[in-house]
Amino acid sequence: MLSRPITSGFTLIEMMVTTAIVTLLATVGLPTMNSFLSRTEARQDIGKLNQIISFTRSQALLRASRTTLCPLDASLRCSNLWNETLSVFTDPNNNRVLDPGEQQLFTLPANDNRNVLRSFNSRVISFDERGFAGVNTGSLGYCHNGSLPVGAAFIISRNGRVRPGTDNNQDGLPETPNGKNVPCPPQ
Repeated sequence: MLSRPITSGFTLIEMMVTTAIVTLLATVGLPTMNSFLSRTEARQDIGKLNQIISFTRSQALLRASRTTLCPLDASLRCSNLWNETLSVFTDPNNNRVLDPGEQQLFTLPANDNRNVLRSFNSRVISFDERGFAGVNTGSLGYCHNGSLPVGAAFIISRNGRVRPGTDNNQDGLPETPNGKNVPCPPQ
């Protein structure tokens, strides 16, 4: 007796329905996934900025010496380009230059994302041997301008206290002490 071979597989209709469902799920889910990844990246960056400020102050206290955080230019002077590599270094003479004999303690890589802006109202964040910022006060701002902007502000007082900015107007971005939102890059 002849037996028919058993074949298994999908029919053309089953394949088309499956492909349509997968395409629909990818179309709906991909933007949500991109938004999630963008927010996650922003939160990681914000955490790193918080850590580097805390590290700078703790090193000033630990070493009993002025310690400075800033972006260094090619001549190792502090600049105001806060999206560049940020450096923490001992600066006992408070000249805002990484001089020979001064120790570079840490660097945070440059920001390569054109949707991200790090900003500060001065060239340096610096703490003395008591942990005081003195005249080096201000607001370090961070904005990741994705589908929904994610931002942070680190407000540094004269006594070296660092506090987060708050979003008083509920627009999704924290304000600096002057009541303005942290600056964001253009879309």
